[in-house]
Amino acid sequence: MLLNFHIPNYFTKRVRHEIGELYAHSAIANMAMSMMMLFEPIFLYAVLGFTVNQVLLFTAIVYAVYIVLIPLGGKFASRYGYKHAIAISVPFQILYWMMLVASQQNPSLAFAAAIAYGLSKTFYWPGFHSLMARYADQGQVGREFGAVYSLISLTFIAGPFLAGFLSKHFGFTLTFIITAAIYSLSVLPLFRFKEIFTPKIYYYRETWQLYKDFPKKFLGYLGFGEELLVLNIWPIFIYMIVKDFEKAGGLATIASLVAAVLALIVGKITDQYSKRVLIKIGAFLTSLVWLGRFIATNFWNTFFVDALSRTSKEMAFIPISTVTYIRAENTHVVPYVVFFEQSLSVGKLLACLLGILLFYLTGSFVVLFILGALFSLLYMLI
Repeated sequence: MLLNFHIPNYFTKRVRHEIGELYAHSAIANMAMSMMMLFEPIFLYAVLGFTVNQVLLFTAIVYAVYIVLIPLGGKFASRYGYKHAIAISVPFQILYWMMLVASQQNPSLAFAAAIAYGLSKTFYWPGFHSLMARYADQGQVGREFGAVYSLISLTFIAGPFLAGFLSKHFGFTLTFIITAAIYSLSVLPLFRFKEIFTPKIYYYRETWQLYKDFPKKFLGYLGFGEELLVLNIWPIFIYMIVKDFEKAGGLATIASLVAAVLALIVGKITDQYSKRVLIKIGAFLTSLVWLGRFIATNFWNTFFVDALSRTSKEMAFIPISTVTYIRAENTHVVPYVVFFEQSLSVGKLLACLLGILLFYLTGSFVVLFILGALFSLLYMLI
């Protein structure tokens, strides 16, 4: 059904089958990712005994590897095809989870796992973004990406709850194994139709020129440093509040239902109104939510803040992604995608390093929340 995805009176045109394949892939892949995304930092913190700064160091390694190697991912996507780039990332993602499981006996393996995760990102995101930019209809890019984002949010309804239940009652090892099995199936929908692709040679100098042409956009993409903090620091904070894997998963499940509905609404609005205005509104609201996280002192306060966080992020992220895909398609897809991903990864690495320094000096989550608020404001420059 997802391969022929169409919502009457929502899309202005039927989506291309390449986007339908991407929807089906995203539904399966993000079901697996949603089972792990919330719990990976909690696993490092609660099971392996990492400190907050060690969790940030782990993530810094991921993005340091990614920043250096993403041009390789761009070359692969240009030479062999966008779908094949996504497919080749899967073994690295599964290796990453396997090494995390093994790190329960040897915690140092977690840092080797970070390298495998960086390699997975190297191939996955150039393929994903290039596919979206190349095949999304220019008149409904916001709707088409909003639908992807809604599917991702829907998977977060079942995924975190299932992962929380499995982790609490059967341990992380079984959770990782089930996650890897589901994720491996996500490749199948991508190749229902043969990829029609003309190989091109990608040179990094094409991306380097974009840094010179769009320095303001580079600074704006640094704002994704706040996403790094929300994906790595916020789950640990939630766990410290609820002190239970299953409750942490349940909280994310409820908040994701709200996000899934709003993603479709924001996607449609993005196609109808000024994307720049929406980005500024989303950036401002995201910054305010960061400053409001200190009220999260119990389950329901934390749920309220988490729901607001997901909502405000959609207000910024969907318009940002839409204008990024339009620019990529109007220039040269892969060079711009590499520029986008490399820039945001620099922002995430910077957030890790500043977070390590600030938490070392203060030991305060509030300081990290303020850092997230400041990074969010950079979105306004995109």
